[in-house]
Amino acid sequence: MDAVATKKALALLASRLTTLSGILDKAKSAAGAESLDDLAAARLAEDMHPLAWQVSAVCTQAQQFLDWCHGGEQPNVVGPIEGWSAARGVLADTLAKISAAEAEGIVAPAEKRITIAQMGVYVDLTAQRYLDDWILPNLYFHLSIAYAVLRMKGAPLGKAEFMQHIVGDFRPIPAEARA
Repeated sequence: MDAVATKKALALLASRLTTLSGILDKAKSAAGAESLDDLAAARLAEDMHPLAWQVSAVCTQAQQFLDWCHGGEQPNVVGPIEGWSAARGVLADTLAKISAAEAEGIVAPAEKRITIAQMGVYVDLTAQRYLDDWILPNLYFHLSIAYAVLRMKGAPLGKAEFMQHIVGDFRPIPAEARA
């Protein structure tokens, strides 16, 4: 992955974390401060992780990409996180790290090996496949679960909040073209 592709990947990760931040902001406005930790503990299903963990999982995907670009590794494990403030803190910290990496001009390596020791398997991926087939699907899964938990708990969210990264690109169709 060259410098331009890495910069685009970082911008994409930042925009999706910003989407998550906006979703959390809107949910906070509707929830009221006294129930935020209850909201952070909410689960879509009993066998799924709570909202705070889902936020951390989204951030873990971005952090794994950053660590890999810096020549390091982060295990494919989401650290335990509880409470609204902790979830917001992890999100803010990850966005700051992405911003720093963009300013630094990091470049992703050409290949990535993912080892899943529990299963006794590994996969070698190009940088683009690592982003497209590992990082982004995992990020979108946990972002979608966070959105779904908040909707289930009554947050006034719609597709526009989930797609806020593109809403600013919409332009009105001229009246004469609508006929």
